[in-house]
Amino acid sequence: MKGNLKKALELQREYYINKLLLIGVYDSLILEGMTTTELKDEYNYFYYDVPSRKWNAKRKEI
Repeated sequence: MKGNLKKALELQREYYINKLLLIGVYDSLILEGMTTTELKDEYNYFYYDVPSRKWNAKRKEI
């Protein structure tokens, strides 16, 4: 069971690293130093395009 959990975490980490590399936000050296939670948070931030949504929300207020 312990080995399965470790393998699942490694697969999750690889998934987020590959997706962030495809988006082109970070390079591999930075991604290797991040935790799985940090990778997940960064992926969700950029994948769901939060910066654009914040910009559009500010724009509508003007």
